[in-house]
Amino acid sequence: MTRRRAIVRSCVLTALTMLFGCGGDSSVRACFGDAVFCATAFDPVARAGADQTVASGDAVTLDGSGSTGGGGSIKSYSWAQTGGPPVTLTNAASAKANFVAPTVASAADLTFKLTVVDEGGHADSSSTVVTVQPAVAAAVASALALFEGPLQPAIGGAATAPDPCPSATAQLPDDVAAAQAGLFLAARSLAIANGSDTTDASGFLDTARAMANSAADHVGGVGGEVETFGFMLLGSLAADRDPALRDTVAARLRDAQSLDDPAALLAGRVDVVDTDGVATETVADSAMADARAISTLLAARGACPAAADALRLSSAGLRVIAAMPRPGG
Repeated sequence: MTRRRAIVRSCVLTALTMLFGCGGDSSVRACFGDAVFCATAFDPVARAGADQTVASGDAVTLDGSGSTGGGGSIKSYSWAQTGGPPVTLTNAASAKANFVAPTVASAADLTFKLTVVDEGGHADSSSTVVTVQPAVAAAVASALALFEGPLQPAIGGAATAPDPCPSATAQLPDDVAAAQAGLFLAARSLAIANGSDTTDASGFLDTARAMANSAADHVGGVGGEVETFGFMLLGSLAADRDPALRDTVAARLRDAQSLDDPAALLAGRVDVVDTDGVATETVADSAMADARAISTLLAARGACPAAADALRLSSAGLRVIAAMPRPGG
């Protein structure tokens, strides 16, 4: 009888070993009663979180809270930087570590490794990459995202912004709407011309064509002059890319009033503002104005702008895009 029970015990162990992959190299074997049930104590799984793209000066969180223990809880977390410009990690022994993105002249990849250890002493590691962009490049990316979404001008009074943000331009007063449309056209045209926007330009050109074909009368005052400025830059962009659009823009510009000094807006010597009506405002310190525009656009990332901010954000967008050098220049 004893021999028979031993044979059964051996068969059960062998069968379970084949089924679950347990054997002499298993980290744990637990026996219950007369039959042997072999259970593998799985190693923990470290998850360092998704890769991120941030701007210089951003507060960054490395999140390893998705890590799991093998058969119990995680006993310790340890973050370490393994590549890129060095940063100071805080809370490096926690599931979530933090650092401030360093100042960089060009995009830089920072790599971090998370090591977790469970209560059984088993460890696992995982890495994540944080790409740090220069603040101005991140600001340009923010501006382009806004122009593709909630800052896309309403055409014929109809909002064109896709979800998730509602249009910030649909209910603007006529002079503000005209100025914002001009800033949109100027910024997008410049971004394509100077290589800041490397996406397919056909969508923008289709939107610009609809704007040029809209039946709206010319708006007077500075708002209308800024709109004319935007159409002038669009016409220059379309000269080689889309001759038909160039001709449509030329027809739109007949009898239109332009800014006295459009070069001042391109050079950042003036800003377009709304102070009881659209006006141009001389900038005392261009470098300070550039820094303020960058800060404004970085703060707008991931948010849905209000109509009251549409002109200010559009003006900031034109400023940072106009300041971007051509690639290789």
